[in-house]
Amino acid sequence: MKKILGSIVVPVIFLVFCYTTLFSLAKSFADEIALIDVLDIKDLDVLDVFKLISQKSGLNIIVGQDVKGKISVYLKKMNVEDVLKVIVEAHGWAYYKDGETIQIMTDKNFEMKYGYKFGQEIATVIKTVLLGKATDFIPVLSQVKSSFGKIIADDRSRQLILMDIPLKIKEMENILNRMDVSVTTEVFALNYAKVEDVSGQITEVLTPGVGTMRFDKMSNKIIVSDTDEKICKIADIVKAFDERYRQVLIESKIVQIVLNKEHKMGVNWEVLAAQEHGLHLKGQFNILSSSDKSGKLNIGTLSEDRYTAVIETLETLGDTNLLSSPRIATLNNQEAKMTVGFTEPYVTSTTTTPSSGPATTAESVHFIDVGVKLYVTPTIHHDDFITMKIRPEISSVVDNLTTGTNNIIPIVETSQAETQVMVKNGVTIVIGGLIKQEQIKTTRKIPFLGSVPLVGVAFRSTYQKEVKTEIVIFLTPKIMTGDIVKNVQ
Repeated sequence: MKKILGSIVVPVIFLVFCYTTLFSLAKSFADEIALIDVLDIKDLDVLDVFKLISQKSGLNIIVGQDVKGKISVYLKKMNVEDVLKVIVEAHGWAYYKDGETIQIMTDKNFEMKYGYKFGQEIATVIKTVLLGKATDFIPVLSQVKSSFGKIIADDRSRQLILMDIPLKIKEMENILNRMDVSVTTEVFALNYAKVEDVSGQITEVLTPGVGTMRFDKMSNKIIVSDTDEKICKIADIVKAFDERYRQVLIESKIVQIVLNKEHKMGVNWEVLAAQEHGLHLKGQFNILSSSDKSGKLNIGTLSEDRYTAVIETLETLGDTNLLSSPRIATLNNQEAKMTVGFTEPYVTSTTTTPSSGPATTAESVHFIDVGVKLYVTPTIHHDDFITMKIRPEISSVVDNLTTGTNNIIPIVETSQAETQVMVKNGVTIVIGGLIKQEQIKTTRKIPFLGSVPLVGVAFRSTYQKEVKTEIVIFLTPKIMTGDIVKNVQ
């Protein structure tokens, strides 16, 4: 048995040795052919240079007609392809190897013929499309590939062949991974928000090239098609914006105080706050008027059960009159307007003089609101506190202006301020310091005789009195859940 094994192993070892030796000799021979020991050239024509390289390497070299000039170079122990690369790059040429044949040409001809620049590495990747047709992705990928990149699509095998530089190949693969996914269509019915307001938020998160959105104003619905992941994200956005609008009921009381002589400068709110423990001043703000009678706007808070006590205290400062007690509901972050006063009319005339014929005069009646105006914009916070942007305005007619056409225009004096106050749901805000001064004209006469022309002057008398008043506004905001006012804790 041992003799048999020995007779088999020895020939096998000999054959392996012979094969290894022959392979090494062939490789060394090939390396000698491809390796150039020394290349020392000075001002030699390009055709002669490549002829010399062809003789040293044994390769077939074809030189294009546009490749001209002389070459000076000194190279030592370099591979033939490295020698060619050094020479062509130094002179703006290029080469292309096809088996044992090398073609030398200009870099422009190379790019025109092969579609990419010489020296750039071209990668080829085959991607299989899972959804849709392979040709459906060509328009998008064509916008990403380089000018020499190529995209080949085969709908039968659902494969895409991408040929380009590695960077562009990676970009196209990323796009395919994002586009070649399952698409779901979802219909979102909005209850409170408007579709045109929410659609802008949804558009920002749609998957580029995949997600689509459309909406119908009449049914207030949004139709979205996108990946499952994006549909879930869009559902969260719709839920966040399609909230039921919170409302605020603003209860107000507008009180007028006819100030007596002792308090002609207005109510001293600091003293009043010291007397009434339920009244807390928040601050003072200058009213937008330069006159002394404008005073300062005083803002404070009042316990709900202390309203009557404060009114009784104010009655000691002058005659107190409740002008109005409006209640108005408004949506969160929407302005509410309350007005107590009257409309003052005035007439303006417009004269038109035609080229022929008599002139015509047309009169127009205008109106201006005079009195107390209050603008309130509430903002509800999650802790049941309410920030109110308050803009009170008080105006009165102080004089009249007579125009050249005998029209009487009222001159209106206005004092206004603007501030923000944060209070808890149900807490009353007190606004004081809105002072106005009026001239009240009173006529006393004997009935019938005082109305007789000319003679009636002896039977009537006219008195003019200056009256200064201060307007105090009480505001109580209450959060509404729809139809029931939320209970105050």
